[in-house]
Amino acid sequence: MNKKGQFYLIAAIIIVTIAAGFVTIFNSASSHQTSDINYLRDEIKIESSRAIDYAAINNKDFTSTMINVSEQYINNTVGNNFYFVFGTTTTMTFLAYQSFYANITLDSIDKTNLVGTGKIYSQTFAPSGGTTKVTINGNDYVFKLNNGNNYGFVISSAKGGQVYTVIG
Repeated sequence: MNKKGQFYLIAAIIIVTIAAGFVTIFNSASSHQTSDINYLRDEIKIESSRAIDYAAINNKDFTSTMINVSEQYINNTVGNNFYFVFGTTTTMTFLAYQSFYANITLDSIDKTNLVGTGKIYSQTFAPSGGTTKVTINGNDYVFKLNNGNNYGFVISSAKGGQVYTVIG
């Protein structure tokens, strides 16, 4: 019986198993990075819709309510950049917080030095047309404005040398 062939067969199976293990570990580590920020996006969507309903039902100021909701997420999470836009087709508020540096423009006006890092920046502005655009490091995020109250956001997270971004 040829034992040499069996040895090479078993060695090949072991090598393939080890390689498959590395691929599985890499894939699970990569997908975990985006699941945290996706969960945060989904949570903010739910909570913001509840806050919008609360403000409408209880006749509360929409802008103040949304500033409170946005600042809660900024103050209770670590390591993310947040960019919120909310208001009506005539008056919008831009609220931003960066834990890491990014170039920011709002409707083509540079806000990079104003936003900075480690502080909350807020500005009221009049949108032009039926959209408003936030540009982060050259990537455009356009929010279509509807009649009534509008709320949108962009969240970026830097982990493992990658920047993950979600919009809502």
